[in-house]
Amino acid sequence: MKMFKKLGMRFLAAAIALVAATPAAFADKKSEAYVQANANSVLQALNDKSIDQKAREAKFVEYMNRFAHMPTIARRVLGVNGRSVSQSDFDKYYKTFEHYAMEVYQVHFDQFRGEELRVTGSKDEDDRRSTVESIIKSSQTGKDTKVYWDVLRSQDGASYRVRDVGIDLGGSVLWLAQEQQAQFESYLNRNGGSIDKLIGRINVLLADMEARKKDGRGSAFKQNG
Repeated sequence: MKMFKKLGMRFLAAAIALVAATPAAFADKKSEAYVQANANSVLQALNDKSIDQKAREAKFVEYMNRFAHMPTIARRVLGVNGRSVSQSDFDKYYKTFEHYAMEVYQVHFDQFRGEELRVTGSKDEDDRRSTVESIIKSSQTGKDTKVYWDVLRSQDGASYRVRDVGIDLGGSVLWLAQEQQAQFESYLNRNGGSIDKLIGRINVLLADMEARKKDGRGSAFKQNG
């Protein structure tokens, strides 16, 4: 009996050692390096005073399209409707969505203008996806803000793209694509899945954001659907 107890204790100790030696998270260093370099390039584009506002926005869009795979995000935020929408309807919607998404990213990233992002770690969600955690100081509050990046590695492992961005709002995290998906799905469900009506709604949101910028109220991301 004592022998079995000793063997049991040795087995338990070995199991604990094995668990301790196994990382709790994949902590993909390439994903972390990808976010560190590209997120800071995006922020630098917003803060580039050597060019005018129009050129600055064009540069921001260029960097964001390299950093995040916008067509995938555009289809994802349609929810279940993204699987049935025709290619012609998607192409029509995509042009409007890309404009809207870039405005939303600018609104949220603008609070970090002039600051540098620092990656603090990452965890694996599955064999290709990881969540990269970072900290950046908000120029509005002067406090460090946590920003999370949902990163997907390509099947061949050669490239990475951001799927979503999450901003810590003081205890709760606002995931931008998830928030857009909730709004768009709700709107489509109330309007018979009409892509044309959704495009019209997005154009209303864009007009409101532009008006807010012009009169100094800033741009609001959350809008009533």
